[in-house]
Amino acid sequence: MNKKTMKKYLFILLIVLFALTLGACTGRRVTATGWSGITIKEDIVYFSYGPQVYALDLNNGFQKWAYPEEAESGLDFYAAPVFADEDNQLILASYNSTIYSVDPDTGQKKWDFVIPNGDNEKSRFIASPLVTDQAIFAPSSDNNLYAIDFAGVPLWTFETGDPIWASPTWSEGCECIYLTSMDHFLYAVDPESGSLLWKSEDLGGPVVSQPAVSEDGLILVSTFANEIIALDEKSHQVEWRYHTSDWAWASPVIDGEQVYASDLSGTFYALDLNSGDPLWQIQPGGSIVSAVLVQDDLIYFGTHIEKNTSSLVVVSRDGVIQRNQPINGKLYTSPASDGDTILIAPAEAEFYLIALNQSGVQIWGFPPSDK
Repeated sequence: MNKKTMKKYLFILLIVLFALTLGACTGRRVTATGWSGITIKEDIVYFSYGPQVYALDLNNGFQKWAYPEEAESGLDFYAAPVFADEDNQLILASYNSTIYSVDPDTGQKKWDFVIPNGDNEKSRFIASPLVTDQAIFAPSSDNNLYAIDFAGVPLWTFETGDPIWASPTWSEGCECIYLTSMDHFLYAVDPESGSLLWKSEDLGGPVVSQPAVSEDGLILVSTFANEIIALDEKSHQVEWRYHTSDWAWASPVIDGEQVYASDLSGTFYALDLNSGDPLWQIQPGGSIVSAVLVQDDLIYFGTHIEKNTSSLVVVSRDGVIQRNQPINGKLYTSPASDGDTILIAPAEAEFYLIALNQSGVQIWGFPPSDK
């Protein structure tokens, strides 16, 4: 698949927002065509996959529960589950305009929040909410950020100019929420009132990924204008811009004094955090749409090469490829890890979730093979 075709495919994929082939009523295995979200806490993996969210034992992949227990037509999940320590809640964002709170131990629903007067064709929760000790902040494709308390009661709504497809980010520096939108802007929002604190200049293109914030107050965003942009959270001005070869889709990741970024051409970049100067770049093959996992001096990320073929790439911090491992399916989700086990969630593959050891050998796959 060439770059132009890949870009068109991914854009259509997100506009359609992950169409799903549902087979629960006929007993067929349900196959998602979008991507999943993975969250690990202690020895449990929580991950979304189409019409259900699963809790699995990290050690062996055995299912503890699924929400809902049976797949329901029109109910889809793609965002990673998020923990709210208040009352021991697991927050699930669904594609059907609803936020669910479930018990992380049992998968039983505690409450739900439905977008008031929402248009189900436009009001979609695609990205994970941000959960702080104050509230739950859920971004929606209807252009709004919804603040909800820990009982599911709405607090306030903040509106942007276009759909929001990315999770917000909390900043300790300004004690505010940073929010990106497809309207080309970065917003700083007051978490108590939902009022606008400040708004960036036009960043030149849509932003569909979560911003990253450094300890020194640099806000980094990736844009469809083929750029990685750093803004200062005190002056609100652009500090530097780095031009990429194609749409910068995945969220930038800060690792000490380095920033890792990527684009749809398959180019992976390491940039200097303070200046934006390039340190090194590689092109292992395949488009990159998800953020990296950094662990034990290694960088893990997925690429989608063509059709139903992907690769898990492992790179050292100085840009040397350690492993380029073929994976069946489409790797659009960031890898996750508990320190020993690497988890990947390929779409349109035999397994919804695969656990690998540090050498890349499969430990288990979920669901277990039918064979």
